[in-house]
Amino acid sequence: MYTPQFPGPNNDMLEAQARVCTGPHQTRPLGKKSSDGPQPDAIIETVLNSLNGKLEYDEMVSEPQMGAFFVAMTLRKYFPEATQWSSAETAAFKKYQSTLINNLPKEIQYLINPEIVYIPDNPTEATVVTALEKILQAKHLSYIETRQMCEAILSDKVKPALRAAALIGQRMNRETYEEVRGYLDSYYDPEQVKPIDVDSLTHFGQPYDGATRYFRPTLFVAAVRAALGEASLLHSVDEMPPKKGITEETLLKALGANTTLTLEQTAQLITDKSVGFGYVSQREYSLGAYGIRELRVHIMKRPPWAATEKALQFLSARKNNYMVIGYYHIGYEKPLLQMAYERGFQSAVAIKGEEGTSHYALRLGKPSTPERMAVNYSQGFRHIEGKREDFALDIDPTEYGFDYKINPRPENVSAEAYVDAGVAALSGEKGHIYDRILLNSAMVDYLLGICADPHDAIKRAKEVMDDGSALGHLKSYIKASKGC
Repeated sequence: MYTPQFPGPNNDMLEAQARVCTGPHQTRPLGKKSSDGPQPDAIIETVLNSLNGKLEYDEMVSEPQMGAFFVAMTLRKYFPEATQWSSAETAAFKKYQSTLINNLPKEIQYLINPEIVYIPDNPTEATVVTALEKILQAKHLSYIETRQMCEAILSDKVKPALRAAALIGQRMNRETYEEVRGYLDSYYDPEQVKPIDVDSLTHFGQPYDGATRYFRPTLFVAAVRAALGEASLLHSVDEMPPKKGITEETLLKALGANTTLTLEQTAQLITDKSVGFGYVSQREYSLGAYGIRELRVHIMKRPPWAATEKALQFLSARKNNYMVIGYYHIGYEKPLLQMAYERGFQSAVAIKGEEGTSHYALRLGKPSTPERMAVNYSQGFRHIEGKREDFALDIDPTEYGFDYKINPRPENVSAEAYVDAGVAALSGEKGHIYDRILLNSAMVDYLLGICADPHDAIKRAKEVMDDGSALGHLKSYIKASKGC
Protein backbone atom coordinates (compact mmCIF):
# COMPACT_ATOMS: atom_id res chain seq x y z
CA MET A 1 0.00 0.00 0.00
CA TYR A 2 1.20 3.49 -0.76
CA THR A 3 2.35 5.78 2.07
CA PRO A 4 2.20 9.57 1.57
CA GLN A 5 5.60 11.17 1.03
CA PHE A 6 4.53 14.82 1.09
CA PRO A 7 2.27 17.06 3.16
CA GLY A 8 -1.09 18.02 1.72
CA PRO A 9 -2.01 18.27 -1.05
CA ASN A 10 -3.89 21.51 -0.58
CA ASN A 11 -7.29 21.29 -2.26
CA ASP A 12 -7.49 24.95 -3.30
CA MET A 13 -4.12 24.66 -5.00
CA LEU A 14 -5.23 21.44 -6.71
CA GLU A 15 -8.18 23.33 -8.16
CA ALA A 16 -5.87 26.09 -9.37
CA GLN A 17 -3.54 23.49 -10.92
CA ALA A 18 -6.46 21.86 -12.70
CA ARG A 19 -7.12 25.19 -14.40
CA VAL A 20 -3.61 26.35 -15.31
CA CYS A 21 -1.45 23.21 -15.61
CA THR A 22 -2.81 22.28 -19.01
CA GLY A 23 -2.47 23.03 -22.71
CA PRO A 24 -2.27 26.28 -24.68
CA HIS A 25 -5.97 26.16 -25.54
CA GLN A 26 -7.37 24.42 -22.44
CA THR A 27 -5.91 26.62 -19.70
CA ARG A 28 -8.42 28.76 -17.78
CA PRO A 29 -6.80 31.86 -16.26
CA LEU A 30 -7.47 32.54 -12.60
CA GLY A 31 -9.44 35.55 -11.43
CA LYS A 32 -11.30 36.50 -14.60
CA LYS A 33 -14.43 36.46 -12.47
CA SER A 34 -14.52 36.95 -8.71
CA SER A 35 -17.00 34.08 -8.41
CA ASP A 36 -15.17 31.70 -10.74
CA GLY A 37 -12.84 29.31 -8.96
CA PRO A 38 -9.78 30.09 -6.86
CA GLN A 39 -8.50 33.66 -6.97
CA PRO A 40 -4.78 34.23 -7.66
CA ASP A 41 -4.11 36.37 -4.58
CA ALA A 42 -5.77 33.75 -2.35
CA ILE A 43 -3.64 31.01 -3.90
CA ILE A 44 -0.42 32.95 -3.29
CA GLU A 45 -1.48 33.63 0.31
CA THR A 46 -2.14 29.90 0.75
CA VAL A 47 1.37 29.14 -0.48
CA LEU A 48 2.87 31.67 1.93
CA ASN A 49 0.78 30.41 4.85
CA SER A 50 1.94 26.90 4.09
CA LEU A 51 5.61 27.93 4.02
CA ASN A 52 5.18 29.84 7.29
CA GLY A 53 3.63 26.89 9.12
CA LYS A 54 0.16 28.38 9.42
CA LEU A 55 -1.63 25.40 7.87
CA GLU A 56 -2.24 21.90 9.19
CA TYR A 57 -0.03 19.19 7.66
CA ASP A 58 -2.75 17.73 5.46
CA GLU A 59 -3.75 21.21 4.25
CA MET A 60 -0.27 22.37 3.26
CA VAL A 61 0.80 23.16 -0.30
CA SER A 62 3.40 20.51 -1.10
CA GLU A 63 6.67 21.10 -2.95
CA PRO A 64 5.41 19.22 -6.03
CA GLN A 65 2.28 21.38 -6.05
CA MET A 66 4.38 24.54 -5.98
CA GLY A 67 6.63 23.19 -8.73
CA ALA A 68 3.69 22.32 -10.96
CA PHE A 69 1.81 25.59 -10.36
CA PHE A 70 4.70 27.99 -10.81
CA VAL A 71 6.15 26.28 -13.89
CA ALA A 72 2.67 26.52 -15.41
CA MET A 73 2.49 30.23 -14.68
CA THR A 74 5.86 30.79 -16.35
CA LEU A 75 4.99 28.74 -19.43
CA ARG A 76 1.71 30.55 -19.94
CA LYS A 77 3.69 33.61 -21.04
CA TYR A 78 4.22 31.65 -24.29
CA PHE A 79 0.54 30.73 -24.67
CA PRO A 80 -2.04 32.40 -26.93
CA GLU A 81 -3.44 35.64 -25.57
CA ALA A 82 -6.67 34.03 -24.34
CA THR A 83 -4.82 31.65 -22.00
CA GLN A 84 -2.04 33.95 -20.84
CA TRP A 85 -2.18 35.67 -17.45
CA SER A 86 -5.36 37.47 -16.49
CA SER A 87 -5.17 40.98 -15.11
CA ALA A 88 -5.95 39.53 -11.67
CA GLU A 89 -2.98 37.14 -11.92
CA THR A 90 -0.66 39.94 -13.01
CA ALA A 91 -1.82 42.14 -10.14
CA ALA A 92 -1.45 39.36 -7.57
CA PHE A 93 2.12 38.50 -8.55
CA LYS A 94 3.07 42.18 -8.56
CA LYS A 95 1.52 42.65 -5.12
CA TYR A 96 3.34 39.68 -3.56
CA GLN A 97 6.59 39.87 -5.53
CA SER A 98 8.91 40.84 -2.68
CA THR A 99 7.20 38.50 -0.21
CA LEU A 100 7.57 35.57 -2.61
CA ILE A 101 11.26 36.32 -3.12
CA ASN A 102 11.84 36.35 0.62
CA ASN A 103 9.89 33.19 1.39
CA LEU A 104 9.97 30.78 -1.56
CA PRO A 105 12.70 28.12 -1.78
CA LYS A 106 15.43 28.88 -4.32
CA GLU A 107 14.21 26.24 -6.78
CA ILE A 108 10.71 27.76 -6.83
CA GLN A 109 12.12 31.23 -7.36
CA TYR A 110 14.02 29.81 -10.34
CA LEU A 111 10.80 28.41 -11.80
CA ILE A 112 9.15 31.82 -11.55
CA ASN A 113 12.17 33.65 -12.94
CA PRO A 114 14.44 31.35 -15.01
CA GLU A 115 16.92 34.19 -15.51
CA ILE A 116 18.19 33.90 -11.95
CA VAL A 117 21.04 31.52 -11.16
CA TYR A 118 20.05 28.26 -9.48
CA ILE A 119 22.81 25.92 -8.36
CA PRO A 120 21.73 22.25 -8.31
CA ASP A 121 22.60 20.09 -5.31
CA ASN A 122 24.21 17.31 -7.35
CA PRO A 123 24.90 16.16 -10.96
CA THR A 124 21.59 14.27 -11.14
CA GLU A 125 19.60 17.36 -10.21
CA ALA A 126 21.72 19.35 -12.67
CA THR A 127 20.40 17.10 -15.46
CA VAL A 128 16.82 18.10 -14.65
CA VAL A 129 17.71 21.79 -14.31
CA THR A 130 19.45 21.71 -17.69
CA ALA A 131 16.28 20.26 -19.22
CA LEU A 132 14.18 22.88 -17.45
CA GLU A 133 16.23 25.63 -19.08
CA LYS A 134 14.59 24.57 -22.37
CA ILE A 135 11.22 23.57 -20.95
CA LEU A 136 10.73 26.95 -19.27
CA GLN A 137 11.18 28.61 -22.67
CA ALA A 138 8.55 26.31 -24.23
CA LYS A 139 11.27 24.50 -26.18
CA HIS A 140 11.50 20.77 -26.83
CA LEU A 141 14.12 18.27 -25.73
CA SER A 142 15.98 15.69 -27.78
CA TYR A 143 15.48 11.97 -27.18
CA ILE A 144 18.68 11.79 -25.13
CA GLU A 145 17.83 14.89 -23.09
CA THR A 146 14.35 13.56 -22.34
CA ARG A 147 15.58 10.14 -21.35
CA GLN A 148 18.32 11.52 -19.11
CA MET A 149 15.87 13.92 -17.49
CA CYS A 150 13.35 11.16 -16.76
CA GLU A 151 15.99 8.79 -15.43
CA ALA A 152 17.09 11.58 -13.08
CA ILE A 153 13.48 12.17 -11.98
CA LEU A 154 13.15 8.46 -11.19
CA SER A 155 16.03 8.75 -8.73
CA ASP A 156 15.82 10.19 -5.21
CA LYS A 157 18.38 12.93 -5.90
CA VAL A 158 16.13 15.62 -7.36
CA LYS A 159 13.97 18.03 -5.36
CA PRO A 160 10.24 17.21 -5.63
CA ALA A 161 9.38 20.66 -6.97
CA LEU A 162 11.83 20.29 -9.85
CA ARG A 163 10.53 16.81 -10.66
CA ALA A 164 6.98 18.11 -10.79
CA ALA A 165 7.95 21.17 -12.82
CA ALA A 166 9.74 19.12 -15.47
CA LEU A 167 6.83 16.70 -15.87
CA ILE A 168 4.08 19.33 -15.99
CA GLY A 169 6.20 21.56 -18.22
CA GLN A 170 6.69 18.74 -20.71
CA ARG A 171 2.99 17.96 -20.72
CA MET A 172 2.05 21.61 -21.26
CA ASN A 173 4.58 21.93 -24.10
CA ARG A 174 2.98 18.92 -25.85
CA GLU A 175 5.59 16.25 -26.44
CA THR A 176 7.33 15.49 -29.70
CA TYR A 177 7.84 11.95 -30.93
CA GLU A 178 11.45 11.97 -29.71
CA GLU A 179 10.30 13.04 -26.26
CA VAL A 180 7.69 10.27 -26.14
CA ARG A 181 10.42 7.78 -27.03
CA GLY A 182 12.55 9.19 -24.24
CA TYR A 183 9.78 8.71 -21.65
CA LEU A 184 9.27 5.10 -22.68
CA ASP A 185 12.93 4.10 -22.65
CA SER A 186 13.65 5.83 -19.34
CA TYR A 187 11.27 3.40 -17.68
CA TYR A 188 12.77 0.27 -19.18
CA ASP A 189 15.80 0.17 -21.44
CA PRO A 190 14.90 -1.59 -24.73
CA GLU A 191 18.29 -3.29 -24.61
CA GLN A 192 17.03 -5.16 -21.54
CA VAL A 193 14.29 -6.91 -23.55
CA LYS A 194 15.01 -10.64 -23.30
CA PRO A 195 14.09 -13.44 -25.72
CA ILE A 196 11.47 -15.91 -24.56
CA ASP A 197 10.88 -19.46 -25.78
CA VAL A 198 7.42 -19.01 -27.32
CA ASP A 199 6.42 -18.48 -30.94
CA SER A 200 4.28 -15.40 -30.21
CA LEU A 201 3.65 -13.03 -27.32
CA THR A 202 1.17 -10.19 -26.79
CA HIS A 203 1.96 -7.33 -24.42
CA PHE A 204 -1.18 -5.74 -22.90
CA GLY A 205 -0.81 -2.12 -21.74
CA GLN A 206 -3.61 -0.76 -19.55
CA PRO A 207 -3.79 2.41 -17.41
CA TYR A 208 -1.97 1.78 -14.16
CA ASP A 209 -4.55 3.74 -12.15
CA GLY A 210 -7.08 0.94 -12.54
CA ALA A 211 -10.85 0.67 -12.96
CA THR A 212 -13.53 2.23 -10.78
CA ARG A 213 -16.58 1.98 -13.04
CA TYR A 214 -16.29 -1.00 -15.37
CA PHE A 215 -15.22 -4.62 -15.05
CA ARG A 216 -11.51 -5.17 -15.71
CA PRO A 217 -11.33 -8.19 -18.05
CA THR A 218 -7.64 -8.25 -19.10
CA LEU A 219 -6.59 -11.00 -16.69
CA PHE A 220 -9.43 -13.23 -17.81
CA VAL A 221 -8.77 -12.41 -21.46
CA ALA A 222 -5.20 -13.61 -20.91
CA ALA A 223 -6.51 -16.92 -19.56
CA VAL A 224 -8.81 -17.34 -22.57
CA ARG A 225 -5.97 -16.61 -24.99
CA ALA A 226 -3.64 -18.97 -23.12
CA ALA A 227 -6.18 -21.75 -23.63
CA LEU A 228 -6.05 -20.91 -27.36
CA GLY A 229 -2.24 -21.10 -27.41
CA GLU A 230 -1.69 -17.33 -27.47
CA ALA A 231 0.70 -16.13 -24.77
CA SER A 232 0.18 -12.78 -23.01
CA LEU A 233 2.17 -10.52 -20.72
CA LEU A 234 0.37 -8.09 -18.39
CA HIS A 235 1.95 -5.32 -16.32
CA SER A 236 0.59 -2.84 -13.78
CA VAL A 237 0.78 -1.94 -10.06
CA ASP A 238 -1.09 -2.78 -6.90
CA GLU A 239 -2.43 0.74 -6.47
CA MET A 240 -1.89 4.01 -8.31
CA PRO A 241 -3.09 7.30 -6.85
CA PRO A 242 -5.10 9.39 -7.19
CA LYS A 243 -7.66 7.05 -8.78
CA LYS A 244 -6.57 3.91 -6.90
CA GLY A 245 -8.74 1.68 -9.07
CA ILE A 246 -8.78 -2.07 -9.49
CA THR A 247 -5.78 -3.40 -11.42
CA GLU A 248 -4.62 -6.79 -12.63
CA GLU A 249 -2.43 -7.00 -9.54
CA THR A 250 -5.31 -6.43 -7.13
CA LEU A 251 -7.28 -9.12 -8.96
CA LEU A 252 -4.38 -11.57 -8.73
CA LYS A 253 -4.01 -10.82 -5.02
CA ALA A 254 -7.72 -11.48 -4.51
CA LEU A 255 -7.23 -14.83 -6.26
CA GLY A 256 -4.36 -15.66 -3.90
CA ALA A 257 -1.62 -15.51 -6.56
CA ASN A 258 1.94 -14.36 -5.94
CA THR A 259 2.38 -10.82 -7.31
CA THR A 260 6.08 -10.35 -6.47
CA LEU A 261 7.49 -12.29 -9.42
CA THR A 262 10.61 -11.18 -11.24
CA LEU A 263 10.64 -10.93 -15.01
CA GLU A 264 12.55 -14.20 -15.16
CA GLN A 265 9.86 -15.93 -13.11
CA THR A 266 7.14 -14.31 -15.23
CA ALA A 267 8.82 -15.66 -18.35
CA GLN A 268 8.81 -19.15 -16.85
CA LEU A 269 5.04 -19.00 -16.36
CA ILE A 270 4.49 -17.76 -19.92
CA THR A 271 6.50 -20.66 -21.37
CA ASP A 272 4.72 -23.18 -19.11
CA LYS A 273 2.08 -24.62 -21.45
CA SER A 274 -0.32 -25.22 -18.57
CA VAL A 275 -0.22 -21.49 -17.75
CA GLY A 276 0.60 -19.51 -20.90
CA PHE A 277 0.54 -15.96 -19.54
CA GLY A 278 2.31 -13.81 -16.97
CA TYR A 279 2.14 -10.63 -14.92
CA VAL A 280 4.95 -8.33 -13.75
CA SER A 281 4.55 -5.47 -11.29
CA GLN A 282 6.14 -2.06 -11.69
CA ARG A 283 7.81 -2.69 -8.33
CA GLU A 284 9.84 -5.42 -10.00
CA TYR A 285 10.83 -3.75 -13.27
CA SER A 286 11.22 -0.11 -12.13
CA LEU A 287 11.34 0.52 -8.40
CA GLY A 288 12.14 4.18 -9.05
CA ALA A 289 8.93 4.68 -11.03
CA TYR A 290 6.91 2.89 -8.38
CA GLY A 291 8.51 4.99 -5.64
CA ILE A 292 7.39 8.36 -7.00
CA ARG A 293 3.84 7.47 -7.95
CA GLU A 294 2.51 9.92 -5.37
CA LEU A 295 3.62 12.72 -7.69
CA ARG A 296 0.50 11.89 -9.71
CA VAL A 297 -1.59 13.15 -6.78
CA HIS A 298 0.29 16.39 -6.27
CA ILE A 299 0.82 17.50 -9.86
CA MET A 300 -2.93 17.03 -10.49
CA LYS A 301 -2.46 16.07 -14.14
CA ARG A 302 -1.17 12.71 -15.27
CA PRO A 303 2.56 12.84 -16.07
CA PRO A 304 3.52 12.18 -19.69
CA TRP A 305 4.80 8.70 -18.93
CA ALA A 306 1.34 7.65 -17.69
CA ALA A 307 0.60 7.10 -21.39
CA THR A 308 3.94 5.71 -22.53
CA GLU A 309 4.30 3.10 -19.77
CA LYS A 310 1.46 1.21 -21.45
CA ALA A 311 3.69 0.57 -24.48
CA LEU A 312 6.52 -1.12 -22.58
CA GLN A 313 8.06 -4.30 -23.93
CA PHE A 314 9.84 -6.69 -21.58
CA LEU A 315 10.18 -9.97 -23.51
CA SER A 316 10.51 -10.93 -27.16
CA ALA A 317 9.01 -14.04 -28.77
CA ARG A 318 10.75 -16.10 -31.45
CA LYS A 319 8.43 -15.19 -34.32
CA ASN A 320 5.58 -12.74 -33.66
CA ASN A 321 5.33 -9.97 -31.10
CA TYR A 322 2.03 -8.14 -30.64
CA MET A 323 0.94 -5.16 -28.57
CA VAL A 324 -2.46 -3.97 -27.31
CA ILE A 325 -2.65 -0.44 -25.87
CA GLY A 326 -5.58 1.23 -24.16
CA TYR A 327 -5.81 5.02 -24.25
CA TYR A 328 -8.11 7.93 -23.45
CA HIS A 329 -6.26 11.15 -24.29
CA ILE A 330 -6.13 11.48 -28.05
CA GLY A 331 -2.69 12.10 -29.51
CA TYR A 332 -0.55 9.51 -27.75
CA GLU A 333 -1.88 6.53 -29.70
CA LYS A 334 -0.11 7.37 -32.96
CA PRO A 335 3.45 7.72 -31.56
CA LEU A 336 2.98 4.61 -29.42
CA LEU A 337 1.90 2.60 -32.45
CA GLN A 338 4.82 4.01 -34.43
CA MET A 339 7.26 2.90 -31.74
CA ALA A 340 5.76 -0.60 -31.78
CA TYR A 341 6.24 -0.68 -35.55
CA GLU A 342 9.83 0.56 -35.40
CA ARG A 343 10.67 -2.02 -32.74
CA GLY A 344 9.61 -4.89 -34.96
CA PHE A 345 6.16 -5.84 -33.67
CA GLN A 346 4.20 -7.96 -36.08
CA SER A 347 1.07 -5.96 -35.31
CA ALA A 348 -0.32 -3.61 -32.70
CA VAL A 349 -3.66 -2.03 -31.89
CA ALA A 350 -4.56 1.05 -29.85
CA ILE A 351 -8.10 1.03 -28.49
CA LYS A 352 -10.04 3.91 -27.01
CA GLY A 353 -11.80 1.74 -24.49
CA GLU A 354 -13.58 2.03 -21.19
CA GLU A 355 -11.76 4.23 -18.64
CA GLY A 356 -8.84 4.61 -21.02
CA THR A 357 -8.27 0.86 -21.30
CA SER A 358 -8.29 -1.40 -24.35
CA HIS A 359 -11.58 -2.88 -23.11
CA TYR A 360 -14.51 -2.76 -25.46
CA ALA A 361 -17.86 -1.50 -24.23
CA LEU A 362 -20.83 -3.73 -24.96
CA ARG A 363 -22.60 -0.85 -26.68
CA LEU A 364 -20.99 1.42 -29.29
CA GLY A 365 -23.06 4.56 -28.76
CA LYS A 366 -22.38 7.27 -31.33
CA PRO A 367 -19.93 6.12 -34.03
CA SER A 368 -16.60 7.87 -34.49
CA THR A 369 -16.26 10.89 -36.74
CA PRO A 370 -13.16 12.69 -38.06
CA GLU A 371 -13.56 15.13 -35.14
CA ARG A 372 -14.44 12.65 -32.40
CA MET A 373 -13.22 9.16 -31.52
CA ALA A 374 -15.88 7.01 -29.87
CA VAL A 375 -15.26 4.45 -27.15
CA ASN A 376 -14.45 1.22 -29.08
CA TYR A 377 -12.50 3.10 -31.75
CA SER A 378 -9.55 0.92 -32.76
CA GLN A 379 -6.54 1.71 -34.90
CA GLY A 380 -3.32 -0.10 -35.57
CA PHE A 381 -1.15 -1.87 -38.08
CA ARG A 382 -0.26 -5.36 -39.28
CA HIS A 383 2.75 -6.65 -41.17
CA ILE A 384 1.44 -8.43 -44.24
CA GLU A 385 3.93 -9.88 -46.73
CA GLY A 386 6.63 -7.53 -45.52
CA LYS A 387 4.49 -4.38 -45.79
CA ARG A 388 2.75 -2.28 -43.16
CA GLU A 389 -1.02 -2.25 -43.42
CA ASP A 390 -2.84 0.31 -41.25
CA PHE A 391 -6.44 0.02 -40.13
CA ALA A 392 -8.96 2.08 -38.17
CA LEU A 393 -12.54 1.18 -37.26
CA ASP A 394 -15.18 1.16 -34.56
CA ILE A 395 -15.99 -2.18 -33.00
CA ASP A 396 -19.78 -2.42 -32.90
CA PRO A 397 -20.80 -5.29 -30.59
CA THR A 398 -24.19 -5.65 -32.31
CA GLU A 399 -22.41 -6.94 -35.42
CA TYR A 400 -21.25 -9.93 -33.37
CA GLY A 401 -24.46 -10.74 -31.53
CA PHE A 402 -24.04 -8.56 -28.43
CA ASP A 403 -27.23 -6.48 -28.27
CA TYR A 404 -27.17 -4.19 -25.24
CA LYS A 405 -29.36 -1.08 -24.90
CA ILE A 406 -26.99 0.32 -22.29
CA ASN A 407 -23.39 -0.52 -21.42
CA PRO A 408 -23.78 -2.36 -18.10
CA ARG A 409 -21.68 -1.69 -15.02
CA PRO A 410 -21.02 -4.14 -12.20
CA GLU A 411 -23.16 -3.69 -9.09
CA ASN A 412 -20.21 -4.14 -6.75
CA VAL A 413 -16.87 -2.51 -7.58
CA SER A 414 -14.20 -4.43 -5.68
CA ALA A 415 -11.39 -6.82 -6.52
CA GLU A 416 -13.23 -9.66 -4.77
CA ALA A 417 -16.44 -9.02 -6.69
CA TYR A 418 -14.57 -8.79 -9.99
CA VAL A 419 -12.76 -12.04 -9.28
CA ASP A 420 -15.99 -13.84 -8.42
CA ALA A 421 -17.63 -12.54 -11.60
CA GLY A 422 -14.64 -13.37 -13.79
CA VAL A 423 -14.27 -16.91 -12.45
CA ALA A 424 -18.01 -17.48 -12.87
CA ALA A 425 -17.79 -16.35 -16.49
CA LEU A 426 -14.86 -18.69 -17.16
CA SER A 427 -16.99 -21.41 -15.61
CA GLY A 428 -19.61 -20.80 -18.30
CA GLU A 429 -21.99 -18.46 -16.46
CA LYS A 430 -23.62 -16.22 -19.04
CA GLY A 431 -24.17 -12.50 -18.61
CA HIS A 432 -22.46 -9.19 -19.32
CA ILE A 433 -19.19 -10.23 -17.65
CA TYR A 434 -19.06 -13.34 -19.83
CA ASP A 435 -19.81 -11.22 -22.89
CA ARG A 436 -17.10 -8.67 -22.03
CA ILE A 437 -14.43 -11.33 -21.72
CA LEU A 438 -15.60 -13.05 -24.89
CA LEU A 439 -15.81 -9.87 -26.99
CA ASN A 440 -12.44 -8.57 -25.83
CA SER A 441 -10.66 -11.89 -26.29
CA ALA A 442 -12.01 -12.35 -29.80
CA MET A 443 -11.59 -8.79 -31.09
CA VAL A 444 -7.97 -8.57 -29.94
CA ASP A 445 -7.03 -11.71 -31.84
CA TYR A 446 -8.97 -10.55 -34.88
CA LEU A 447 -7.45 -7.08 -35.04
CA LEU A 448 -3.94 -8.35 -34.44
CA GLY A 449 -4.37 -10.67 -37.41
CA ILE A 450 -4.10 -13.85 -35.36
CA CYS A 451 -7.60 -14.91 -36.37
CA ALA A 452 -8.73 -13.83 -39.85
CA ASP A 453 -12.48 -13.79 -39.21
CA PRO A 454 -14.04 -12.05 -36.17
CA HIS A 455 -16.92 -14.54 -35.98
CA ASP A 456 -14.45 -17.44 -35.91
CA ALA A 457 -12.51 -15.60 -33.21
CA ILE A 458 -15.67 -15.40 -31.10
CA LYS A 459 -16.51 -19.04 -31.70
CA ARG A 460 -13.13 -20.37 -30.60
CA ALA A 461 -12.94 -18.07 -27.55
CA LYS A 462 -16.42 -19.21 -26.52
CA GLU A 463 -15.37 -22.85 -26.74
CA VAL A 464 -12.50 -22.51 -24.25
CA MET A 465 -14.67 -20.47 -21.89
CA ASP A 466 -17.48 -23.02 -21.95
CA ASP A 467 -15.35 -26.17 -21.65
CA GLY A 468 -13.35 -24.88 -18.67
CA SER A 469 -10.01 -24.67 -20.48
CA ALA A 470 -9.58 -20.95 -19.80
CA LEU A 471 -10.40 -21.37 -16.12
CA GLY A 472 -7.86 -24.18 -15.98
CA HIS A 473 -5.11 -21.86 -17.19
CA LEU A 474 -6.09 -19.23 -14.61
CA LYS A 475 -5.96 -21.82 -11.81
CA SER A 476 -2.61 -23.07 -13.11
CA TYR A 477 -1.25 -19.54 -12.97
CA ILE A 478 -2.31 -19.10 -9.35
CA LYS A 479 -0.74 -22.40 -8.32
CA ALA A 480 2.45 -21.98 -10.32
CA SER A 481 3.02 -18.40 -9.12
CA LYS A 482 3.01 -19.59 -5.51
CA GLY A 483 5.76 -22.05 -6.34
CA CYS A 484 8.09 -19.43 -7.80
